[in-house]
Amino acid sequence: MAGVGTLAMPTILRAQEDTIKIGFHSGLTGLETLLGETQVNCFKMAVDEINAAGGAGGREIEYLIEDNQTATRGAIDKTRKFIQQDNVDVIIGMITSLERSAALSVSVPAKKLVIYPTYYEGGECERYLACTGQIPNQSVDPFVPWIADNVGKSVYIIGSDYGWPRETAKAISAAFEKAGGTTLGTEFFPFGTQDFGPALDRVREAKPDVVWELCAGADALTFLKQYASFKPGGQLLTNGLDELFTTAMDGSDVEGIIVNQSYFSSLDTEANRKFLADYRGLYGADKHVNSIAESTYIATWLYAKAVEKAGSADTEKVIDALGGLKFGAPQGEVTFDGSNNHLAVHSIIGRCRSDGLYDIIEDFGTITPSVPGCNLT
Repeated sequence: MAGVGTLAMPTILRAQEDTIKIGFHSGLTGLETLLGETQVNCFKMAVDEINAAGGAGGREIEYLIEDNQTATRGAIDKTRKFIQQDNVDVIIGMITSLERSAALSVSVPAKKLVIYPTYYEGGECERYLACTGQIPNQSVDPFVPWIADNVGKSVYIIGSDYGWPRETAKAISAAFEKAGGTTLGTEFFPFGTQDFGPALDRVREAKPDVVWELCAGADALTFLKQYASFKPGGQLLTNGLDELFTTAMDGSDVEGIIVNQSYFSSLDTEANRKFLADYRGLYGADKHVNSIAESTYIATWLYAKAVEKAGSADTEKVIDALGGLKFGAPQGEVTFDGSNNHLAVHSIIGRCRSDGLYDIIEDFGTITPSVPGCNLT
């Protein structure tokens, strides 16, 4: 799959030095298809807006889109293609941590910037990686004290068996311990698990106050349906669900789930209303946007702003220019922290309604990213 953004004039008439080329790859098939499709839509919308506004520092953006099939090999192959064959200026996209790690194994030695927009387990400290999604100090750390005060202090964690759930579970347990709570169980399951029944039986026996879900993609839908059917007890919550999942399910299965994200489409701000109106004008009035897609939109705009600030698409100059950049995002103003190449984003708690959308019940505002031991400046 490949595409070119809305252009001010035909590309063939423009000199190469007047254009910028972005390579976007993500899981457009496989485990994360539900997320990848909305992510690429927001990427393309941002490119069209940037080009309509005069481009990135006056330079028109072209793009290539590839499907990495939510796979390690796919992420490696598409990253290598973008760098060695297509000669892109930057790579944007991806959802899972395994995609990110695979891409970095190619992009870092090539000194090519990757902008990763998905919330993840944190800990990356790399000059050639910029992250625009939440990390645990922006999601787990403010969320858990609120949970301890308003819901309970014991937790049972269930997730997919890869980096994001495993490392996030460590942050969750540490935060509950700090809040005077305890972790009663932690279990991880391979992709494609169809039967969570035995684990839910163990949840019922443990009697936790809350159950923290960290399953990936389609597996999250499977888990939610079985959780609703088994009714093992405990308040279901997570920092890994959003409108794309819950609007696709029966309302009785998802109503009442509590979620922390940097963005919810139900945010009632002028910037978000315009963002949603523009998105739905392009892709359909019934379409929803989630935090990963909004963060991808931010990532694309930040790159364009960095090119403008640097006066160049040179990778080293662009990376240096990212530090301190601000952007009026749909979630609110965000700021890029050049000391660790992560974004200061919002931390918001939403409670799922029967229609799959979220009522905002707490907004902690913008939280500075923390990557212990990282200093890239």
